[in-house]
Order: sequence, then C-alpha cells, then structure tokens
Amino acid sequence: MIVWRGWGLGALGIAAVVNILMQWLIGVAMGDDNYGKTHGWTWLVSMGVAAVCVWVVGVKLESQPGQVVIDKETGQELELKPRHDMFWIPFKYWAIAFFGLGIAFAYSK
Repeated sequence: MIVWRGWGLGALGIAAVVNILMQWLIGVAMGDDNYGKTHGWTWLVSMGVAAVCVWVVGVKLESQPGQVVIDKETGQELELKPRHDMFWIPFKYWAIAFFGLGIAFAYSK
C-alpha cells in the first residue's frame, strides 16, 4: 500500500521515468542495450539525475502560495498550503533517498 498526499506519488513516477530514459540513453550512447546491467555507475548517474529532478519539482511545489484564512476566535491570519508527500516524507526529500539508492545500486554491481 502506498500512502501519499497531493502530488507525493509523482516523486516515484519522476524517478521511474527518468531512470528508464537515462538507462536507455546510456545504452544507446555506449552501443550496448545491456550496458546498464553490467556497469553500476549507470545507476548512480540515472538516480542522480532523477534526484535533481525530484528536488527541483519538490521545491517548486512548496513555493506555491497557500490560501489565507482568518481564525474567527483569535482573528489571526493563517496560511493553508497543500502538502505533497509520500509515506509522510515531503516530496523534495525523496531526492535524498533516490540518490542513496543510486549509490547502493552502483556499489552492488
């Protein structure tokens, strides 16, 4: 079961799409479709690019303005902003996890 709020699930989608594209591009550039399966550094590069993309999108999502409401009891203004997370981890911090996975995959080959 995957738990997300807002665009949180998009972090996983971005990472998957970027990895598929990067592995394909590296395979084309090296002239071997199976190059990524035998060379671990390709995972580090593709997960690094995915991490940067997730971080940029996460920062952009956080910068969107919220809705200002006034508490009737206190008269205090509050800004309600949408939250974007997956498994209660904010969208942009998934970039760290994806980069960590890239390091783990690079050294596991």
